[in-house]
Amino acid sequence: MENARKILNEFIKNKFSDQNELKKELFKAGVAALDEGWTFMDATFQLGGKARDEGLSADEVETILRNAFSEEKRRTEREEEQKAAAQAASQSAQTPQAQAAAAQPGVAQGVAPGMAPGYTTMGPTVISPISATMMQQMIALGLDNQSLELLQNFKIDPEALSIPWPASDWRKDFAKLLAATFKPDETIEFKISNTPKGSRELVSNIIGQDEALKKIMKQLDSPDGALLTINAVGSGNADATDESWRYRYVVVDNPKMTLAKQLAYYKALNLPCAALVNTGANSVQAWIKIEATDQEEYNERVDFLFQTLESQGFKVDEGNRNPNQMVRMPGVLRNGKQQYLIALEQGAKNFTEWREWAEYSLDGKPLIELASDSEEAPKKDVTIIENVLRAGEFFLFTAPPKSGKSLALLDMALSICYGEDWFGNTTNENDVLFINMELTKSVFLNRLFTLGEKRKLQANTPKFGFLNLRGTALSPLEIAQLIAKRIQGAKKLENHDYKVVVIDPISAVLHNPKSARLSGSPHQNLMQMVDSIIALTGCAVVTSCNINEYPYLEARADSVMSLSPVEGSLNMYQINGSFREFPKTLAKECSWIYPRFIV
Repeated sequence: MENARKILNEFIKNKFSDQNELKKELFKAGVAALDEGWTFMDATFQLGGKARDEGLSADEVETILRNAFSEEKRRTEREEEQKAAAQAASQSAQTPQAQAAAAQPGVAQGVAPGMAPGYTTMGPTVISPISATMMQQMIALGLDNQSLELLQNFKIDPEALSIPWPASDWRKDFAKLLAATFKPDETIEFKISNTPKGSRELVSNIIGQDEALKKIMKQLDSPDGALLTINAVGSGNADATDESWRYRYVVVDNPKMTLAKQLAYYKALNLPCAALVNTGANSVQAWIKIEATDQEEYNERVDFLFQTLESQGFKVDEGNRNPNQMVRMPGVLRNGKQQYLIALEQGAKNFTEWREWAEYSLDGKPLIELASDSEEAPKKDVTIIENVLRAGEFFLFTAPPKSGKSLALLDMALSICYGEDWFGNTTNENDVLFINMELTKSVFLNRLFTLGEKRKLQANTPKFGFLNLRGTALSPLEIAQLIAKRIQGAKKLENHDYKVVVIDPISAVLHNPKSARLSGSPHQNLMQMVDSIIALTGCAVVTSCNINEYPYLEARADSVMSLSPVEGSLNMYQINGSFREFPKTLAKECSWIYPRFIV
């Protein structure tokens, strides 16, 4: 393929008299846009705007661009299929039916059958597990892992994030917005951006303009677009004590996010949106219903809204708190791009309903799920040790005091790093994070290198990570949070995806003043730490203790492997395994030959 940037530049510059040639070049430019890292939304606005100016309809543009993005995806899949021809699963995924389904253009959710594209009333759409076609659409929308997690957690269909094209009468969007969000006797202020003074007008006068409104709106077109106040600046209400019209709405947006990701937040967080407006640039402004009676209540509700958004990773500009904030006016052009109405009435009906929903649903606890959400049983988590341990499980290794438990755990960690057998069990290669709670760094690394030399494995593998927390004065829960933070950082910054956390020894977690001051059973505090690590990271957690030292942990563990001495035989042990998700193993014997157990 010729230079993608050159293709894009030529498409933007050229004039097309032939519609078939225009369609062909738009498709070619769409594929080039994907090669250049554009999102589907970028392509629809920049390439789609050009194509519509040249005479193509909005539906034709969307179909061609979606097929262009799908074609690039299919091309990549075909290359991968050739490399993995021996895998039957890959071949079955590439059936003509699957490819045909993948090529179908996405339909903007929220446009009811029979309704024109553009302005509509939108609500959340519940989905079952994400299909391959749906995943392709999410990739085309430029969604990241955080967005996908939001969609999956709150069961929002990614197709609902497709922003509809402007309605055919989009110049009237201003009047539609006013009719839905203000009262006829209220006064609003509007102006061209970057001009010092605005105009004030009664809402009923603007709504009544009808066809003349188009000409009025054209006069507001400018390189910087036009603005209006988020709340009324005057009211004909005879009750002078009622100033609720001043504190009805607040605007939120985040131009640093993609348009689709902003919509993902608005929908997943069930925000009580009176309106959604495309700014003609790189954001979607949501008019949030605050519906306060006075300044004090307004400030309190906006505080709750902004703090909730912040806690979910959506940063809002503090300047948006101002009830007199000016926001984007729909119905005008901003540097040639339409500022238009995307939707009215989305999410919770009002602020009170939304706050109640947020307090029940955004407390960090899992949402209630239904068995009917899944059409079939999901794949099980990654297996770490065959017939012993999966990711997301708790494995406890017990043995007599001073019998070599720490070395056994080091041996396990090294085995997993290389996918080598451990105690006769096959392991699958994964990154391991070892939490050293007892030894000095020097002694710890010497033991690791001794094991590596004995097993003829390189001890300095990058798959083996460790944290030295000996003497760290942290509570069990704080240790869990620290481990989770390090794992998340390693995944984001260092390309390490840890699937196993080994804590040695777990009893050392309790040996500091901060843990000693905790109320409740020490056993329960340790179990809370284990559960927190699993919940925050999805890793398997492995640790050891003396036989019968922590019966509470043994009862809660998913997998328990115990070593007990064989009477009359020096350095001989019997291995017994009990597992929640795997069959119980038959007892077998092993011998201790420093520095490891040999089956």
